[in-house]
Amino acid sequence: MIFETHGDTCRLGYLRLIPCIMEDDEPRSFDFISSILYDLVKNVSDAESIPRNTIGLITRAVNARNYVTLAAEMNIVDRKTQRLGTFGKIYLTLNSSGALRDFIEGRSTISMKELITLNDAEKLYFLWVLMVSDYPFIESIVSWVIEKEKFTRQEAMYYIMEEAYPASLRKVLSSLPESKRRNIELEAAEAEKFRDERLSIRDKTEWIKTSLYAKYRHIAPPRLEWLVDVGILRRDGRGKYSIDEKIVKGLDKITRISKMSVHKVEEYFFEEFSKTMFSGLRNAGRYEISRTMIEAYNKMEKHGLKPIRLDYLEKVTSILLLEKKTYANISMIHDVFNSLAIRFPERIYISPAPSGSINVAKMDLTETEI
Repeated sequence: MIFETHGDTCRLGYLRLIPCIMEDDEPRSFDFISSILYDLVKNVSDAESIPRNTIGLITRAVNARNYVTLAAEMNIVDRKTQRLGTFGKIYLTLNSSGALRDFIEGRSTISMKELITLNDAEKLYFLWVLMVSDYPFIESIVSWVIEKEKFTRQEAMYYIMEEAYPASLRKVLSSLPESKRRNIELEAAEAEKFRDERLSIRDKTEWIKTSLYAKYRHIAPPRLEWLVDVGILRRDGRGKYSIDEKIVKGLDKITRISKMSVHKVEEYFFEEFSKTMFSGLRNAGRYEISRTMIEAYNKMEKHGLKPIRLDYLEKVTSILLLEKKTYANISMIHDVFNSLAIRFPERIYISPAPSGSINVAKMDLTETEI
């Protein structure tokens, strides 16, 4: 679960710049990364064309620093080593990262709209990041917004902070190291009193001035905006949201994701959800899946992800296929991997991983060999 967020970190698109800034994987202080990020954003040619009231824009150095903190919470940056985290390395495997590299290196320009807008593959990537890094909090929020269909920001803030937040804190307690457990337990106890504390402040103006309201604002609105960025929500005017109409069609299962394990949630978004949300996809054939899996493995190896978890390889393959406007569910991708392993036993090695998953220790294949 993401424990530190700020009310100004609402645009996931900015986070894509951070792995590209850190591509050499040398240790970088958060202040250094944020200064580069801020300078890049200041130099976007049409920055002035975006309305100043657009939520989550980087307009000050402190905004950039908050985005770097968020990147660390999402394991885009590794907080301990100050190098790229797992999800930072994975972003660099996406072909769309090339446009941002070109922008950083001065080989091309980019508009502010392009900088803060995600393509379909990036939406799936960030859904994956959110479902893993903010589990189980974001799952509870997604279930609620789907059930409500239309709601105001105020309604969402009350639900998120007074129901989903304390319940999620309690849910993650047992998985935390002892050093963190006491603080989170105290936070959960405080959060269970949030509603009573809010209701005790009858004057709306006074409520907005409280430190508790500031806490609501820093935690809840960014998550609503992240769901806008990945395509689950739409903005319907000031402080109003509704779910994207594509979600309504036969996706009742999504309302139950708050009761799923994180593995089942990931599986859902890579299978049922992605095929429904992203239009115009053709089904990928086994040969195309094989080629894309080799491409994914080589890119993951290049960016230092070895040993490569098989489930991560399958998900990166799915995202790279989506970049090609094609679709294959994880089950089929897994079946293709098994077929390759049987055909090329001397070229593909697997080994058990400490997490209980499987590592692909070696995949020495080229596209022409399959």
